[in-house]
Amino acid sequence: MRWGRVAIVAVVCVACSQTSTPTTTIAPTTTVVETTSTTRERLVDCAAPQYEITSFPSGISANQTPVSDLPFDQYTTVPGSASRIFLAEDGGLAMALVRGTLPPEEWPGDSQLIDIDGAQGRVGPFDDGTWVVAWFEQPGERCDRYTLVFYPPIDPLEVRSTIESMDRTAG
Repeated sequence: MRWGRVAIVAVVCVACSQTSTPTTTIAPTTTVVETTSTTRERLVDCAAPQYEITSFPSGISANQTPVSDLPFDQYTTVPGSASRIFLAEDGGLAMALVRGTLPPEEWPGDSQLIDIDGAQGRVGPFDDGTWVVAWFEQPGERCDRYTLVFYPPIDPLEVRSTIESMDRTAG
């Protein structure tokens, strides 16, 4: 019997002396998903550009035409913008003054800083032959952005004289 008790005590000792498998506690992970709610509000249309142009390049009429009468391009299709369109004497698109947007791309080449009735802007040619002028007024909201596009063919000296003739009007 003595061996029986020794066997039981030995089994109990072995069971008690065995190390238990180590446990690792991992804090639960939390995934935060941020969602952005977009509300599709219609942009408020900008008022007509508030500039008077007193000197036009040769071959461009001071008469304006409604945008709806012309094919759209990358400058005149911006929602909420307002455009004043000027035609060449032959009836083709010659110049557009757009309020509510800046050019849809950066200048591909050289551009120069210019002054437009107290506002600083840039002017330069684009690869498609247009000359583009861009500026914004304070406080710099969407309707304070302006683009003036001269469609080819255009003489760069006439672009500069047109810019220098622009005066901001009330409004």
